[in-house]
Amino acid sequence: MASRGQVLKLFKLLHRTRQEVFKNDTRALEAARQKINEEFKNNRNETSAAKINECLYRGKICYKTTLLTLINQQKSISPEENMPFSPKG
Repeated sequence: MASRGQVLKLFKLLHRTRQEVFKNDTRALEAARQKINEEFKNNRNETSAAKINECLYRGKICYKTTLLTLINQQKSISPEENMPFSPKG
């Protein structure tokens, strides 16, 4: 069964990730904050262990997808740092 601690940990993780991904975009930061809070609020009174685990799974998938997007953005910003050889030689 999912514990309250797991849910809170995911909540915090999503908010920290949002802050990193949308670092310089205040509108996106606010939109992501509202969406995260809304999703958790909508499922606040859920008591079914299966449903809670399903929500945790979806949240973890969202986190991983967002994290991969951030990694890909960073690679596209400075591809030279990620190349195994120098393009000049």
